[in-house]
Amino acid sequence: MRSTIVASLVVLTGCGQMMMTMADAGVPELTCDPAVTTPVTLSATVQAQIFDKQCKSCHNAFDASNGDYSDAARTAAAVAKSSKVAPGLKVLEPNNLGKSVLWLKLINRKGPAGEAVGGVMPPGGALPADQQKLVKDWICTGGT
Repeated sequence: MRSTIVASLVVLTGCGQMMMTMADAGVPELTCDPAVTTPVTLSATVQAQIFDKQCKSCHNAFDASNGDYSDAARTAAAVAKSSKVAPGLKVLEPNNLGKSVLWLKLINRKGPAGEAVGGVMPPGGALPADQQKLVKDWICTGGT
């Protein structure tokens, strides 16, 4: 009888975790587009189109406390780190939007366990949809 109860609890716990994973996979903002197969690279597109125009005026060598995005090498170093605002998460987790604080801030969403990641970036409002897609595709194709 005891082993049946333990086995039932194990099965129920496993199903709960599986259901959470399935639910997370259905959230469009946190789901990578499988049709995007060509890697989007930082230096070729994302730095010039996003970070140079939207980020580096605040995130630069003068105040790198929240990451220096002033050029591709510094951006790559900044996004490879663990997040200061959400311990346990990385600034950018390759191929994982839900665990990438950078992405969560761009879409103004909490982390997977309800972690607060700070306010939306850039301050004052979200990036346009085409720029969000570029960042999303960059993260989903490896974040390099």
